[in-house]
Amino acid sequence: MSQSVSAPLEDSLLLLPYTRALEMIDGRDVSVTVVMPPYPCIGVGRLHVVRVSEGDAGVELALSYDSYERLP
Repeated sequence: MSQSVSAPLEDSLLLLPYTRALEMIDGRDVSVTVVMPPYPCIGVGRLHVVRVSEGDAGVELALSYDSYERLP
């Protein structure tokens, strides 16, 4: 079961590029999920943090690309 991370950590990580967020979480276990649209696509641009939560295994980050291109 996961619960929200304290507001200061969550506020400081939201919308940051993924690599910068990893630097700020230094020393903690991190799991990552990439949020994608419900159709075949490819992510374009940088990954950004869109959700932060803390679970038993450490910090969980949901990431999203700047934009997505639909695949044929």
